[in-house]
Amino acid sequence: MRKKLAALLCAVMCIASFTGCSSAELGYLQMSADMLTKMDVCEASGKVNVELDADAMKEYVAELAKASGSADEDLKDAIQGLDALKGKKSAVIDYALKMDMNTLAYYVDMDVTYDGKKYDMGDMYYAMTDGVYVSGKTVWGMYELTKDLAGKEKDSYLQDENFAKELKTLLDGSKYIKVMSMKELGMTDEEIKKMVPEGGYSKLYASVMDFYKNAFSGFTTNMVSEVNGGYKIKADGKAVAELFVNLLDYVGNNPDTVLGATSTYMMDVMKAMNSSEEEMAAFKAGMEEAKKDTASIKAATDSIKVMVQQGIAKPEVSKALNSFAYEATVTKSGAGFHSTEVFGITNGSKNVLKVTSTGDVKASSGKVVMPTGSVSKADFEAKMTALVEKYNPVTAVTALWGGEGDSQAMLTKVRKDESFFSAGNDVDLAEYVEADGRVYLPLRVICEAMGEKVEWNNAEKKAYIVRADGKTAMEGLVQNGKSFISVRDFEKLGYGVEFKKVDSLKQVTVTKK
Repeated sequence: MRKKLAALLCAVMCIASFTGCSSAELGYLQMSADMLTKMDVCEASGKVNVELDADAMKEYVAELAKASGSADEDLKDAIQGLDALKGKKSAVIDYALKMDMNTLAYYVDMDVTYDGKKYDMGDMYYAMTDGVYVSGKTVWGMYELTKDLAGKEKDSYLQDENFAKELKTLLDGSKYIKVMSMKELGMTDEEIKKMVPEGGYSKLYASVMDFYKNAFSGFTTNMVSEVNGGYKIKADGKAVAELFVNLLDYVGNNPDTVLGATSTYMMDVMKAMNSSEEEMAAFKAGMEEAKKDTASIKAATDSIKVMVQQGIAKPEVSKALNSFAYEATVTKSGAGFHSTEVFGITNGSKNVLKVTSTGDVKASSGKVVMPTGSVSKADFEAKMTALVEKYNPVTAVTALWGGEGDSQAMLTKVRKDESFFSAGNDVDLAEYVEADGRVYLPLRVICEAMGEKVEWNNAEKKAYIVRADGKTAMEGLVQNGKSFISVRDFEKLGYGVEFKKVDSLKQVTVTKK
C-alpha cells in the first residue's frame, strides 16, 4: 500500500508544478483554463531561439561529471557527444500549430534555421484516438540538419551522395509514417472510443480548477505574480527543488484534503471516460481505504522527502540546480493570448545555454484531420534498416551480461560510423548460457548482425556459417531451438574477441578484422 500511495502522491506533485492557491496562482490557472474552454479549436504560432556556447557547455558538463566523482575516462565520455560543436551556436525554430481541444488532436508545421541555413522539418500529427504521424519531409529535414551538424567528414555515410539519393527516394515514397498507433499499444476499439468523452474535454477543465482549489487551499509556490494583462512565472533550480520538498510536506500534513480532492477529480475523469460502475466503485473503495491509513501517507511523503533532500545535497545536483533559471509571462492579446519564455543555464559568469520563445494563441475553426495514405512504422523501419546496413554496416557486436538473477545479455551493434537512423534498433536483449565455466552467446543474432548467412542443418542439429568460399560448422549448445556458441569460437570466423570487466558485469566485443 505504501508504494501505491507514494506513486499517487508523486503524480499529484507533478500535476501541481507552478500551482498553488494564492490569488495570482488561481488567476494564472483560470487563464489557462479559459484558453482551453473558450477555444474549441485554436491556432498557435511562435518562434524559439536557442543560443549555445559549445565550449562553455563542454566545461559545464565536465564539471558536473567531476562533481559526481566520475573518473577521467568518464569525463571524456561525458563530452564526447559535443565534439562536433565548437564555439557559439544559434538556432531558430519557427512553428505553426493547430489544436482541437475537444478531441485532443494536433497538427504542427516546423522549420529550423541553423548556422544561417533553413531546414524544412515538414509536418506532424497527433490524435488521442489515432496515433502519431510524421512526414517524410520531417525525416529528410532531420537528416540534413544532422549531416551538417556532423561536419563534412568524408568517411561518414551521412555525406555519401548515393546514400542521400536513396534516402530521398525512400522518403518521397513515404509521404507520412505512422510512428505510433493506439492499437499497436494494445488498446481495443472500445478502449480507444472511451479516450475522448462525449462532448470533448471541456467539462473536465472546471474539475481541474476545483481540484487545485480544494487540494491545495492555503499552499503557495511563490513563483507566480500578476503583471499588466496577465501573469509571470519565475523560478530557478533551487526554488523548484524547495517547491517539491514543500509539496511533500503539504501532502504529508494534509492527506485527507489531497486524497479527497483527488478522488473527486478522478471520479469526474472516469465518468467522462465512460468507465463502468464497477471500475468507479473499485477506485472509490481504494481511495477510502487510503484515507484510513494517514500514518502510511505521512511515512511515504517523509521517506520521499529525505531522498529528495539527499539528492539535492549532492554536489553535482546542487551545481545543476544553481545553474538554471526560468521566467515566463502569459498575457491576454485581443481575443487570444501571448506568451514569452526564457530558460537559461549559466556556469559562473559564462552563459552556457539560453532558450527564448514567443508565441501567440487565437481561436480557429475546422477540425484537425489525420493524414491518409501513411506507411506503417514497421515497413518504414525495415526499409531504413536495409539502407543503413548498406552504407553503414555493423563492424562489431558488444555483449554485456552478469547482472544478478539476469539470464539475458545486452547486445549492442557497433557500426562503422555513429548511426543517426538505426540507434533505436542497435541495442537488443538476448539469452545467453553459462555451462562448464564458459559463456555461450546466441549465434544467429550476432552473426546475422555482422552480415553473415546462418544455415541450420536439422539432421545434424548443427549450425553453419555460409560464405562464398564454403561453410564453417559452429559447434556449441542448442537450447529451446536456438544455437549458442562459446565466445572464443567466434575466432573461428576470423573475428577478434576482447573481454572486459564493466563494474560487476562482464563484457565481450566481437569485431570484424
